[in-house]
Amino acid sequence: MKKAIIIPVYLRLKKPDELLDLEGVRLTMRAIQSLGILEDQDFTLILPVCFDLTDGGGGGLFKEMEREMDRLFRREVKNLGLGKTLIFSSHHLDPLRKYLEQKGFKTFCSLIDLAGFSKIRNTGLLLAQALSMDVVLFIDNDEVVEDPHYLKMACEYLNQRWKGRWVVGKGGFYVNPDGAILLPPQGLWWRFLWNKTKWMNQVWETILSSNDRLVSSPVLLGGNLILLRQLFQSVPFDPYIPRGEDTDYLINASQLGYCLLFDKLLRIKHLHPERTKIYFHEELKGDIERFIYERGKIKGGLDMNLDPYPGYFLKWTLYPKVILTSLFLSLDYMGKRDWKRAKECMMNIGLVFQKRREGWLEYLRFKKEWEKVMERIQKEGMGELLESCWG
Repeated sequence: MKKAIIIPVYLRLKKPDELLDLEGVRLTMRAIQSLGILEDQDFTLILPVCFDLTDGGGGGLFKEMEREMDRLFRREVKNLGLGKTLIFSSHHLDPLRKYLEQKGFKTFCSLIDLAGFSKIRNTGLLLAQALSMDVVLFIDNDEVVEDPHYLKMACEYLNQRWKGRWVVGKGGFYVNPDGAILLPPQGLWWRFLWNKTKWMNQVWETILSSNDRLVSSPVLLGGNLILLRQLFQSVPFDPYIPRGEDTDYLINASQLGYCLLFDKLLRIKHLHPERTKIYFHEELKGDIERFIYERGKIKGGLDMNLDPYPGYFLKWTLYPKVILTSLFLSLDYMGKRDWKRAKECMMNIGLVFQKRREGWLEYLRFKKEWEKVMERIQKEGMGELLESCWG
């Protein structure tokens, strides 16, 4: 079984000489180094890397800066001395889009990107298909592998029957820095109607209390996610959802008849940077957009139970929760005389009244194109396009 570990990397900076000082680069190198503990080293590491230049100018200068950042990042990875590593950065994005356009997928290629949680994961899957990988493992760059048998455990039960269902994907737990699995409570008064931590912990408690190793779950975590080729060559991540793409993937795959389960023994250490109030401010907007989109997407009916999370946020009560939570956070900022963010929070309320996307039908159209692209890549590969990506 050919295995790929995919670590999506998102780096935001103003100019190339800031690259090596970024926390994101340090975290990525730590994650890659941790793979050295694995007993099974027979895997290919795929790094889709987004360079988000906030002050990059345009045209040829921008391309030159991307080329320089690619060189610097590639050098850092090479110094770690890991085995087979494919680095696909923003520098390679235009050639990939041109390749897809030449194959007749002009509309599709506009949805292939490295910016956006779903899009960077889809790019990783396209690369895995080009390399004829049988299974992919997604981990995030703020995680570390501590179990030498992690790769072996990740592949257990895949492509087998479990209680009458054919397992084509799995998810696992994040382990907090203190070794706990349950998320620590957050003392943010304005979140009392938006307490994701409470509902997620209820899901984790249900899984932990199960007598079975594999458990049906309404949630999967993108930083500990395993997908078989027969699944990912047919089911892409939804490029239209702003965040929560991991659980959305579970919902899409389940609706299409695939079985993804939660493996309670599969665990990875999550060492994310400290989350400030600004993080929760930005997360709220993304979650509002996500839950409104997901609610519209499942209106046609659902074959799985999403309670308690994310189901709590997908009922009609979502809309008053959005309005009140945005108002409460705005008041919190007003108390701190942060008028700019107070105004931004009030603007979140407008998301409730925006025109809805087509949701499920729009996703199915993308899926149809995805299957055609994956079939073409399987037959023809990507040839010269990948040659310059090897680390």
